[in-house]
Amino acid sequence: MDNDKLRQELFYMVKLTAKYDFTRQEVVEEILRLENERQILTSVFGKRFKARIFDIAYGQTHDDTCVICGKQALNGVICDNCMESISDSAYAKSKESPQKAVTSNTKDLKSNVWSVVSKIFVIFLSILMIIQIAFLCLWYSIPTRNPKVKAVVSQNEIASIDSKEDAYAQLELDFPESEGYTITFARTDTEYVGRFLIDVGESCDEVEADLTDEERYDYFLKEDVYVFYISYLDDISSKIGMAEINADGHIIVMGQFNDGRKTDSFYRYR
Repeated sequence: MDNDKLRQELFYMVKLTAKYDFTRQEVVEEILRLENERQILTSVFGKRFKARIFDIAYGQTHDDTCVICGKQALNGVICDNCMESISDSAYAKSKESPQKAVTSNTKDLKSNVWSVVSKIFVIFLSILMIIQIAFLCLWYSIPTRNPKVKAVVSQNEIASIDSKEDAYAQLELDFPESEGYTITFARTDTEYVGRFLIDVGESCDEVEADLTDEERYDYFLKEDVYVFYISYLDDISSKIGMAEINADGHIIVMGQFNDGRKTDSFYRYR
């Protein structure tokens, strides 16, 4: 990878880590949506960064090591040493220099104080009005843009899984690349795979809420499952989710690929 491209990635990752709270799902979804458009984070560090912030947002188990150097990171993403080193690098300072020039030019414009203040005030009011109108339009459009639909059930036959390649092939039947989906392997996991016992189209959260402590013990089995990230982007919308596939070929999907009742719940596809 070109050194300038790598420096750009690292600086971008540090800026995001310093600015945003990755425990908020909507923040991470917006970052990953923009990443799908711009394709900035393509190195091994960038891929680790995307996987880590997704895990943090959705409460998935992860270690707290730095995605760049591997040392302990207090924020769970990038350690203080890497944050400081990259922020103080020559590349970072070169990116900040245009801002200093803008500040210098702004001071020169203050010769006519009242004129500048009045123009800023008018612009501020105009922007505020535009934002209010945009939110009002969005509020009225939500019911039609996000209608509730029935739980999605796969029409493909179940096939046993022997490897992550087999799992990927089965998942691609429901989320083909030709229709705009991107599937990325995340890890092999053994947590909460008992949810494969639910009926087609059911929400795991709703089933688990009605179980007794003894039933929960039997419900949460332990077996290997393959975990994949799924994303989708078109001109007017974007989706992001996570799929789990067990050895029997059963698939459960979490995220915005569901029936519209709860975007943070799991649903059985087949």
